[in-house]
Amino acid sequence: MSTPTERADEMARLVIAAAQQDNDCVVTRDLMDTVVKMHADTEPGKANPVSVRRLIRARAAAAGVRVVLTDDERYWAIREQLHHMSGDQVHALCDSIADGGEDDPRGHDQVLVDAISVRLSNRVSPARLWNCKPVSVRLWQEPKPDGVGSTPEHAQHPGMVEALDVLRAVEVPVATFPARRMLYREWHSPQGPQGAFIWPGAGRTLEVAWYIDGAHDERNLTSRQARAVRDARNAALDDVAGAFRGAGWTVWRVESRRTATRRALRVDVTPPAEEEPPPVISEEEAEALVAEFGIGEGDLDEAVYDAANKDAAGEYNGGAHPELSDDDAYEEVHDAADARASSVNNQGATAQVQFLAECCGTAEGLRSLLEDLTSPPAVWELAAAV
Repeated sequence: MSTPTERADEMARLVIAAAQQDNDCVVTRDLMDTVVKMHADTEPGKANPVSVRRLIRARAAAAGVRVVLTDDERYWAIREQLHHMSGDQVHALCDSIADGGEDDPRGHDQVLVDAISVRLSNRVSPARLWNCKPVSVRLWQEPKPDGVGSTPEHAQHPGMVEALDVLRAVEVPVATFPARRMLYREWHSPQGPQGAFIWPGAGRTLEVAWYIDGAHDERNLTSRQARAVRDARNAALDDVAGAFRGAGWTVWRVESRRTATRRALRVDVTPPAEEEPPPVISEEEAEALVAEFGIGEGDLDEAVYDAANKDAAGEYNGGAHPELSDDDAYEEVHDAADARASSVNNQGATAQVQFLAECCGTAEGLRSLLEDLTSPPAVWELAAAV
């Protein structure tokens, strides 16, 4: 059990480390709250926040970090950022906040509003802003983006962009999830999400649902309403399935078994498998090279081991297995290379030639290597051996 002082000391160290690594050497309230939540169930997370802030300030200069925790510190940090923006840029920021309305968090940030107001006034800039170097992190909360076709956090999921492109190519409408807060009756109305919406599923599979008046199912509907919605959703998901099938995707229909009439729930799709690059040489070409160079059993064993370990050295130098020590990582990659080389050697000369072709990258490089490996030793080498 650590003492309160030790807990505060450790938490201050964690916050400063997070600022150095992820926040451009700036300690903000948001960063501190994030670090505290991450360690809420540990001893450091139980530290007194006042003690943590005091220790952070005491170590800030030595650690090379800037502390922006109080409203006054944040106000002047924002003033520094605005001071380095042109008048047009500040006016554009002000207009953007006004356009966001009540749902834009920047409009409720009084410190930001005050800083912008002073920047746009005719007051003379104070001396503390002359030649100042502003922090490079944003000090105010940006409005959340709408989810168009998928949630913002899943927008870059593998295959998501391609899936949305497939739907847009055949003019299938995609639903938009507004970032602004909406009342239940507003969400479940013609103003709510309408169209296809995609979530990531297991592996490379994506799940496509169809929203009608803010709902992707028939809950809370009367029987008459459900029948009308069911037909519309069935037809829409049929179009979705056809669009993906036409683009070469694998499609599965997910439908309910609890209704007397057909009720489509969603469509699951998987993008087509990525085509593997063609081999440098085919098996027939490898067999021809074996015959041409008279390669016998065991002639290429050492060359295969050397090529595999050369690739392993490249993996090691590229930082393979960062979770291991240098010695353990070295052993791991080279042990794997030896195992791979042994497997190739056990498959015979044709497999060896194909493996060496992949290592060389070109058929010309492979032929040059085979000439070097199978050519008789030079006369001066024989003389030296004697």
